[in-house]
Amino acid sequence: MSHLPTLIADLALILISASVITLLFKWMKQPLVLGYIIAGLLAGPYINIFPTVGDIENINIWAEIGVIFLLFALGLEFSFKKLMNVGSTAFITATTEVVSMLLIGFLVGQLLGWGTMNSIFLGGMLSMSSTTIIIQAFHGHRIRYSGSGGFDCHFNDGTSFYNGSKSGLCG
Repeated sequence: MSHLPTLIADLALILISASVITLLFKWMKQPLVLGYIIAGLLAGPYINIFPTVGDIENINIWAEIGVIFLLFALGLEFSFKKLMNVGSTAFITATTEVVSMLLIGFLVGQLLGWGTMNSIFLGGMLSMSSTTIIIQAFHGHRIRYSGSGGFDCHFNDGTSFYNGSKSGLCG
């Protein structure tokens, strides 16, 4: 229980920095996901421009809790009916994205001199995180796949599987 005050203080710092950056990025009409990444960098221990978290272990705790909430939110939005509506195009796009990101991550890991398993793990992380970031960016811009060969400006789960292969988003 002695870590609770530091844990709560670090949460307050993380939430304040995220809220300020969120307001700034909404005002600039930029993707909120990019703002959250910048807020994480500013609140983290590697940039000392602003106050940073007191304990690095607290970052790990809050990151794990954040991943749990993110996966829960994605699970709530998932619908097999919507997935079936986008069909084979979504399957081909998702497969291409996952395989290419796995390959890129593996090659980068090998170039860095990492072992085979670490390189595969890097590729897996890249493939999952890139899909999640694309979903959140589309959600922030209220973009969804219309089902008629284009996109319109409302979010739909189909975009998580068919995310940006066609040009001309929102007009």
